[in-house]
Amino acid sequence: MGVAGLRMRLLMGAGLKACAFAVAVTCALSTGSAVRADETAAAKPLPAETTTFMKSRSVADSAPLYVRVFKEESELEVWKARPNGRYLHIKTFPICNWSGALGPKQKLGDQMAPEGFYGVGRDGLKPDSKYHLAFNIGYPNALDRSLGRTGDFIMVHGKCVSVGCFAMTDELIEQVYAFVREALDAGQERVPVHVFPFRMTAANLKSHAGDAASPTWQPLKEAYDDFAVTREPPRIALCGQRYIVNPLTPVGSKPDAACPAKIGKLMAPLSPKQSKKLTAAGAAVIEDGPKTRDPENIASWGRSTADAALSESTERDESRQKLQQNAIQFPAEMGGMTPFLAK
Repeated sequence: MGVAGLRMRLLMGAGLKACAFAVAVTCALSTGSAVRADETAAAKPLPAETTTFMKSRSVADSAPLYVRVFKEESELEVWKARPNGRYLHIKTFPICNWSGALGPKQKLGDQMAPEGFYGVGRDGLKPDSKYHLAFNIGYPNALDRSLGRTGDFIMVHGKCVSVGCFAMTDELIEQVYAFVREALDAGQERVPVHVFPFRMTAANLKSHAGDAASPTWQPLKEAYDDFAVTREPPRIALCGQRYIVNPLTPVGSKPDAACPAKIGKLMAPLSPKQSKKLTAAGAAVIEDGPKTRDPENIASWGRSTADAALSESTERDESRQKLQQNAIQFPAEMGGMTPFLAK
């Protein structure tokens, strides 16, 4: 190689390294800004009008929280405990987007959103999520695992994009996140998040009677009905590879254990006086926001769509692995510079 060629190669190498440094600095700065922005959003208090609404109904900001998700209606409800332990409906939020059809999630990559009884603890909060803010609902639970259901990191998050998660707008996830954070900060060990295919009314069940997932909905129907009677979050136990709702007999939490011969229900229905007080407290606040799902496109999302989604996910993972393998060899060809790969 001549002097001119050597000089050109050195200049190109220097240029590449300078470019890499600029990209690294830009990425670091933008990432840092995003993290700072998300951390600020994660610390936002509940809106003043919300705390005023709760205070007027004898509900403390720190009161225990119960969250319900309804897939077909694309709605998320937040309920808070009053001093007597009965829960009051505070707000209903529109879910901007979610993927899949009605029925439980079965396997990693099927793009289905789960159904069942879940919950979020302190370790489930994700203030640094790339989807603005997020919290992990706890899928798979013990029953899911015992039934061979796979997948993880099912979140409620922002950005209105979803592959198996429940996506809100950024503005609304800030409120939902604040509800969950406040309850956990106040000492609630775990916030129950119960996910239903739809509001479990007789009419809705009749209209979906032929759905392949309908055999899985009986415990969800029980939980829905029990809550209407008690206004206390249903207690969930496991045995016989199934959920047990509000068991009177001690049942435990091992899905593989045999169920007692007689179980019964432990419930404390609302008295007429309590029911009157909750009715007098007034209706919940209904937040405005977009919903991208409707019954028609939910119904059209069939098994073939799930299989195609799983195949696409597998191909994407294989492609990423190849890129990572190539990245190990590539630095030697670039004068030691390591390329930046999206994670």
